[in-house]
Amino acid sequence: MVLVVVLVVDYTRGDIILRKNVQFVRAKGGEFALKVNLTVHARRFVERVNIIDRIPALVKLYDKFSGEAPKKVDEKTRKIEWNFERLMPGEVRVLSYIIYSKIGVTGKFALPTATAIYEREGNIKEEESNRAFFIAEQRKIEE
Repeated sequence: MVLVVVLVVDYTRGDIILRKNVQFVRAKGGEFALKVNLTVHARRFVERVNIIDRIPALVKLYDKFSGEAPKKVDEKTRKIEWNFERLMPGEVRVLSYIIYSKIGVTGKFALPTATAIYEREGNIKEEESNRAFFIAEQRKIEE
C-alpha cells in the first residue's frame, strides 16, 4: 500500500512525462534497425526544455529524421539533443530517430534512458524516461 502511494505521489509531482519506446524497422541492406520514439508530455508550463538521448555503442544513427529534427548530434559523445523554448500544459511532442547496425542482435537489446532538463518557475529540474528494450529472436534458417 505504501509503495502504491509513493509511486502515485512521484508520478503526479513531475512536470514532464518522458516515455521511450522502440520498434523494429526493415532495412534495405538487411541491417538490424530500430525506430526509437520519445514522447514528451508537458503536464505544466515549462521553459527552456533540453531533451538529451544517448546512442548505444554498437549502433549508428540514420541521418534522416521524421518529425522534429534534433538541434545537435554529437558523434563523439554519442548524444542527440533537442531544444524547445517552452512547452504549454498538455502539449505533446514526439521525437523519433532510427538506429542501425551491421551486426545482428539476438536476445535483449536495452537502450539507455533519455533525460529532460527544464526550467519551471525559476528552478532547474530534471526528469528521466523509462528504459526501452527490444527482444530479438533467433530465426531458424529454412532450407
